Amino acid sequence: MLKLKKFLLANAAVIIVVLCLGLYFAYIQFISVTFYDPDSYYHAAVSNIIKNSGFKYPFRWTQFSLFKDFFSDKDFLFHLISVPFFYLTDDLVRAGKYATIFYNLLFILAYAFILRKYLPDFFAALLLLSPALSAPFTAYFSEFRSLTLANILMVLGIYFMVRKRLLAVFIISLLYPLAHISFFMLLPFVLICEIIRYALSREFFLRNVYTVLLGIMLGIFIHPNFPNNLLSFHLNGILVPLYTITKLKLDFGGEFNPVLPNIAFLDNFTVFFILNFVLWASLFVKKNWGLPTLVWLAASNIYLGLAFFGNRYWYPTNVLFCVFFAAYLGDLTEGAEVKKLAAKAGLFILVYLAASVIIFPINLDRVKEQIRVYTLHGVNYQRAAEWMKANVPPGETIYHSAWSDSPYFICFNPKNNYLTVLDPIYMFYPYPKVFKVHQDLIWGRVEKPYEPLREVFKVNYGYTRREAPLYFQISEDKKHFKIVYEDNTGIIFKLI
Repeated sequence: MLKLKKFLLANAAVIIVVLCLGLYFAYIQFISVTFYDPDSYYHAAVSNIIKNSGFKYPFRWTQFSLFKDFFSDKDFLFHLISVPFFYLTDDLVRAGKYATIFYNLLFILAYAFILRKYLPDFFAALLLLSPALSAPFTAYFSEFRSLTLANILMVLGIYFMVRKRLLAVFIISLLYPLAHISFFMLLPFVLICEIIRYALSREFFLRNVYTVLLGIMLGIFIHPNFPNNLLSFHLNGILVPLYTITKLKLDFGGEFNPVLPNIAFLDNFTVFFILNFVLWASLFVKKNWGLPTLVWLAASNIYLGLAFFGNRYWYPTNVLFCVFFAAYLGDLTEGAEVKKLAAKAGLFILVYLAASVIIFPINLDRVKEQIRVYTLHGVNYQRAAEWMKANVPPGETIYHSAWSDSPYFICFNPKNNYLTVLDPIYMFYPYPKVFKVHQDLIWGRVEKPYEPLREVFKVNYGYTRREAPLYFQISEDKKHFKIVYEDNTGIIFKLI
C-alpha cells in the first residue's frame, strides 16, 4: 500500500494527464455514430469475420483484387486483439469504437512509460499532452486502424533496442509483422542504433540485430496467411511508397499526398517548436547528446522526411519527436550552462504555451469538420449498403467507382461481392488492364459505360459517387441504366 502511494505521488501529473487524454479521445470517439475514415469499416468487418469464422477464411468480397486468391490479413494481430469488443455488441461501429479507445489507452500508457524514463513527472506530463495538439495525430488516433498499434510497437521497440533488452526486442519483432506492414522499419532502426552506439562507445551490439532479424522472420512465418503475407509486404511496403514518391497516378488517397508547408506547420506545431528550441538551445549549451537522444532523433528525421511525401507520416513523426525531446531534456544536467539556458528559456516556453492555446482549438475544429463530413457520408453509405442487402440477390458482384466505397459495403452488406478494397494497388498489381478500364470508367473516358460494366466486370448492379463523371453518364443513359437508390453521396444503379 505504501509503495502504491509513493508511486501515485511520484507520477501524479502523468496519471492526471493520462486520465484527461483518455476522456478527451473517448469524447472524440462518441461525438458521432460513424467511423472517421473508410478503412475503419474494413477493419470492423474483418474483426467480425474472425470472430465468426476464425483465422482462415476465403476473402470472396473483392472479385478484382489480389485478395480474392492471395489474401493476407496484414493487420492480423490488430484484428485479433479487437475481436473481444465485437462480443459486446452487434453494432460493428460501436464495437470498433470501444476497441479504438482501448488502443488509445494502450498507446498513452506506453508513451507515458517511455517519457518517464527520461523526465520527471511534471515535464513528462507536459510532453504527454503535446501530440494531441496535432490535427493529423488526433485524426489518425481516432480511427479504428492498426497504425496506433504499430506506433506502440515501434516506440517500445526503439526504446528496448537502446537499452539492449533482448527478450523485449524479440517479442516486439515477433509481434510487429503480425500487426502492421511497417514492421520492416525495425531493421533500419536497429542498424542506426548500433552504428550510433559504435560511434559513441566502440561497441556494436550485434545480438540486437540478430534478435530483430530472428523475431521478424519468425513473425512472418507464423502469420496465418503465410506466404501470402510476403506478397502483401511487397505491394504495401515497397511498391506503394515507390509509386507515391514517383507520382504514379493510382489514386492512393489524400493521406499519401503532401500538404502545403503552412498547413504542415500549423498541423504539427510541436515538431517545429522542438526543432527550433533544440537549435536555439545549442547556442547556449555545449553538451554531448547520449545514445537514446541520437537514436530518437535519427528515427524522427526518417519519418519527418517521409512526411513531406505523404501526410500520413506526420502521425508517427509527432510521437517520435516528442520522445526525442524528452531524451534531449534528460541529457541536460545541473550545470552552469544549463542554468543559463533555463533563465533564457522562460520566454520561449511561454510563446509555445500561448501558441498551443491558439492552435489547439483551430486544429480541433479541423478534426471536427473532418468528422462532420465522414459522418454525413458514413450514414449515407450505411443506408446504401442496407438497401443492397435487402434488394440485391446474394452473391451478386456490385460495381463501385472508388476503392474506398467497398469498406462500407463489406461491413454492412457482406452477402454481396465487390471489386477491390483498401488500396488501388490490390487491383492494379494482378489486373492492370482491368484497373485501366476501371479508371477510365470513373473519369468518364468511356463513351459507352454499359459495355465494360457488362462485359469486363459482369455486373448487374453498381454504385457511383455523385461527383464522379460516371454518375452523369448513367443519369443520362436511361436506355441501359436505372437508378434504384440515391442519396446526397451517391447512387445505386441497375443495368437494364
